[in-house]
Amino acid sequence: MKTIRKEELVERVVERTHISKTTVWRVFDAVVEEIALSLAHKERVHVARFGTFDLRHYPERMGVHPRTQAAIPYPERYAPSFRSSLTMKRRVRDGK
Repeated sequence: MKTIRKEELVERVVERTHISKTTVWRVFDAVVEEIALSLAHKERVHVARFGTFDLRHYPERMGVHPRTQAAIPYPERYAPSFRSSLTMKRRVRDGK
């Protein structure tokens, strides 16, 4: 599987839309920044026909150090997650 980097995504959008490269870079950066800020404020971001960016909650728990068997407290935390939409899943499955 090939990895597409940000530069290549921007180039593809420029070719498809004929918008200047600088404008596409700014819009791309702004969208990514808004998604990150929304998640930081514990807001869900839904993009129709693409998917949903959300936070996964991990409650506080106790772990065990494997060598010393000492108890280790793990604090509560949130981690970003993404769930693709049904439309996206179908496009990937059908190769379109």
